[in-house]
Amino acid sequence: MDGRDSNDARAEAGVPPERTHEAMHGGVDRMVRDTLIAGVTLGMALLGVGLVLTLAGRGGLAHTSLRAVPAFRAAAHGRAAGFYSLGLLALILTPFIRVIGSIVVFAAARDWRFVAVTSAVLVIMLASIAVGAA
Repeated sequence: MDGRDSNDARAEAGVPPERTHEAMHGGVDRMVRDTLIAGVTLGMALLGVGLVLTLAGRGGLAHTSLRAVPAFRAAAHGRAAGFYSLGLLALILTPFIRVIGSIVVFAAARDWRFVAVTSAVLVIMLASIAVGAA
């Protein structure tokens, strides 16, 4: 062996390097990690602001979660319920954003089998929301 790996020899022969599982899916791992960290951090920060506002007397725990637009309005007016609702919304949306991001990364890698499987997961997630809302 002359110290070269198989990809070097393939490149010299004009053959593209092999697409390894690690190379193809490393982007997915990073995207999933970054999405989960950002979603949980944002959700917890918003819930923390709501807690601080509750302790400061700017409202308490809501009996129900506010929908997105009223939650933004409540948060804009410094009401704790708005921050609690937005924090919960961020935590709930995080897995959906992660799955959508995975579809994009798999499509960029032209891994159509994983695009199909991940799209099916997204459809099941959306169907569960629709059934739960009914």
